[in-house]
Amino acid sequence: MQLRYTAPLILAAVLTLAGCASTSSPASSAPATAAGSPSSAAAGAPSAAAGSPSTAPCTSHSCIARDIEQGLTGAVAKDESVITKVVCYKSTVVFHAAADTYSASCTATYSDGSEVSGTGNLLVSQQEATFTPAGA
Repeated sequence: MQLRYTAPLILAAVLTLAGCASTSSPASSAPATAAGSPSSAAAGAPSAAAGSPSTAPCTSHSCIARDIEQGLTGAVAKDESVITKVVCYKSTVVFHAAADTYSASCTATYSDGSEVSGTGNLLVSQQEATFTPAGA
């Protein structure tokens, strides 16, 4: 089974994966101040953290396995079945520096009830997940 991706699926995967590194922003964690209080002028000024480099994405085996799972869920195969669940095994995660990808052994469950084992891949530069069934 080979997967066919649609633009909305890739967009959803990218948006999901973009949130991997951090779930809160400095603005949402700042304490609220009353208008007109002495600290209200400081609240409008940029924080020191705003100029600092962004946090690197999570690259632990657990994060990569989760990112592949989230990126593949909803993918459509050639026979029009949809991946409804993916389980990737963090102990099998491998980084391939030459290709800038991670891979992991995964099992995908499709909407037709079938389960297929194979390799899930995460292209780091595009945060795009793909799946290659075993024996394909």
